Amino acid sequence: MNGFRKVLEDIYILETPSGGVWSGIILVDGEEKILIDSGDCAGNIDSMLIPALQELGYGLKDIAWLCNTHCHGDHVGGHHRIVELSGVKVAVYEESVPKIKDPLKYSKLIRAAYPEYSAPAPAVLDGVKPDLVLKEGDVIGGRLQLVAAPGHDTDCVSIYDRKTKTLITGDSLQGNGTATQGTALYMDLNVYRNTLRKLMQLDVENIISGHPYLFSGDMAVGKKASAEYLNKCMEITDIYDAYIRAQVEAGKTEAAEIAEGLIQHMGNQRPAFLFLPLYTVNAHLRAM
Repeated sequence: MNGFRKVLEDIYILETPSGGVWSGIILVDGEEKILIDSGDCAGNIDSMLIPALQELGYGLKDIAWLCNTHCHGDHVGGHHRIVELSGVKVAVYEESVPKIKDPLKYSKLIRAAYPEYSAPAPAVLDGVKPDLVLKEGDVIGGRLQLVAAPGHDTDCVSIYDRKTKTLITGDSLQGNGTATQGTALYMDLNVYRNTLRKLMQLDVENIISGHPYLFSGDMAVGKKASAEYLNKCMEITDIYDAYIRAQVEAGKTEAAEIAEGLIQHMGNQRPAFLFLPLYTVNAHLRAM
């Protein structure tokens, strides 16, 4: 069984399985214990999270707040089970409020944009009612500051730990995507680039991502490494843009064909379903 891995002085990550990669559940073990994200399903809460907390001498009842970086199913799939078992309070960014109440509805909506290229929505993805609605700049637990970071999706946030100057990013920083995505996923290129520029202006000494990303990795330790991580994410958008522009100039107009070529161009593995690369390719096409 995997337990929490200590990544900084009082910040831990639990790597829960999610579609061929892992999705991280973050524990900030401060004066108030805070969980950020909950993996992709209720089963992982019982089989992984609870035992991992017990190894540290804690239970779900010790958690003061449950937060999330955005409302995709692989980040909020365990929320309902955690609340069901413990009654922990849920803090949610204002843009996530309608989605966290019914994440399955939103999961189906994401897939509806490209139905012939999409994986089925999860069979079960229960929502929760927020106890606290957060706005840009709000602080929870005396140290965790919400930073709106859209691009991957409209409700994405990064959470900045003012104590350790650590940026907990979830999917806000996409690198070259994960091994199962095919490409990075962002729904709006210009918004994503603006988020990267915004995060580059913060005093960041460490980065913790929600998955192991190709090209950039799952974390960066130190100011220099964190700056390089952010720069790599921006560099990927430029590489994608150059390839897609060249394809358009060569007369290719079908997004699916361009997505297939981009995956191969980047040396990535073609996913079973193309809907995530299609979002990214079309984001570039709209920005041209």
